[in-house]
Amino acid sequence: MELCEVAAYLEKVGLQYMATVGLDGKPKVRPVQFMVEHDGKLWFCTNSKKSMYAELVKNPWIDLCGSKLLENEIQTAWIRLSAEAVFEENLEVKKMIMEKSAIVHELYENNAEHPLFKVFYLKNIRGSLNNLGHVKGLSERTDFAKLEEFEF
Repeated sequence: MELCEVAAYLEKVGLQYMATVGLDGKPKVRPVQFMVEHDGKLWFCTNSKKSMYAELVKNPWIDLCGSKLLENEIQTAWIRLSAEAVFEENLEVKKMIMEKSAIVHELYENNAEHPLFKVFYLKNIRGSLNNLGHVKGLSERTDFAKLEEFEF
């Protein structure tokens, strides 16, 4: 599976859930949205006043999971990955995100240089795309999608 395919699937599901290690050492999960693929990297954004930012600065490792339930549940795929978040002041990426996301555009007043607006990409990505119908220990069925693993 290629990075562009992972990006396309994240785009398709729209909303993902990212787990971080909280400042209290306990897991924290929140909805996030994949923003853009640029220079071979998957980019996300946050606000420097949010707890997620502080958590990622302290411990950059995340888990992310996303899916969009289909009418035919047995065909519903889900993605899961682990990675390291890397913050970078990248004005080009910030502008791309502003163009893509109406809410980011609104929140940061269409100012890609807003001091609270932070972007990060994922590195050391390991994950899989799986099908809800593919369950370990149960009989293999040809109508279930096979597990696809990836690493970037």
